[in-house]
Amino acid sequence: MTSFKDKLDKELGEAPRFSQQLQERILQNVSQQNKQPSRWRYPTIIIGAVVTILFLIVIGPWKQVDTAKHTSIVELAQHENIKQFTIAQNWQEDTFKAGRTGWILGQQAYKTDPETTLIADVLKKAVISQKDTNYYAFSDVWVEFDNGQAVQLKMFLNDEQLAFSDRHTNIFYKVKDDVTASAFIALMQKDGKDFSFGEMFTFLLIVLFLEWLLVKAIRKKFNIPKEPKYINTGHQRSTYIAMFIKGAILIVFNIYGWFLYTAGICVFLAVFTVDSIVIDYYYGREEKRHYISIGSFIALLPIIIVFFIYFL
Repeated sequence: MTSFKDKLDKELGEAPRFSQQLQERILQNVSQQNKQPSRWRYPTIIIGAVVTILFLIVIGPWKQVDTAKHTSIVELAQHENIKQFTIAQNWQEDTFKAGRTGWILGQQAYKTDPETTLIADVLKKAVISQKDTNYYAFSDVWVEFDNGQAVQLKMFLNDEQLAFSDRHTNIFYKVKDDVTASAFIALMQKDGKDFSFGEMFTFLLIVLFLEWLLVKAIRKKFNIPKEPKYINTGHQRSTYIAMFIKGAILIVFNIYGWFLYTAGICVFLAVFTVDSIVIDYYYGREEKRHYISIGSFIALLPIIIVFFIYFL
């Protein structure tokens, strides 16, 4: 009994097995584990970034068109040379779909001397007239002069007769030279893009099949599980917030017609792809779930490339 008591007293009297620094580190780690991570920061960053992007779209360079005051298009064409112009088909009188080269989708750009000479002749041979209800809107024409000034013209047709209105001054003009008018009408009609629904549908099916194969290969390669779909409540909440924001962006872009602009399309695609990569990396990087999002984005690249090659 005495030997046991002596041994116990010796054990109790020994210095602690853990140093003071190690004890403090253990206590600090326990304290950090007990704290719940704040999940509100990430959605806030997403919302702030999207709001900033939308603000930049609203004040973007495609809104900055030099429409210096001029008495008439005829006088402007007589005194200034035309640098380039673009044409976009549009049958709606209250909208305008042509603009600066490279910024607007679905339009044709013309810069060669015969083409600029042709539109210059159209403008020089136009006369101010009363708007005729028999004319119907056909195309939008954006014209840039060598002095940097740009005008927006809404083109109208009546059989083989050509007319246009200056959207800045609302003055209506008729082109009296039938030969010049016919040549310009032929120019507006010849370069329409033809991309059938069947070709587009087949292309989309091929891309979706390749995406399915790619995702399947990535899951097998890195052992990425399908379930559970969400890591935790924060992951689910952030995904729903991102889906709501993307839906709101889709509605806003449709209302304001921002899908016409190259920058608008790029922002839309960036928001719809990058957010999934970032969310999956933030919540599921241990399981490499962001590899799936990256793979889906890679599969989307052919669609983006073909889209811009066709429409620009």
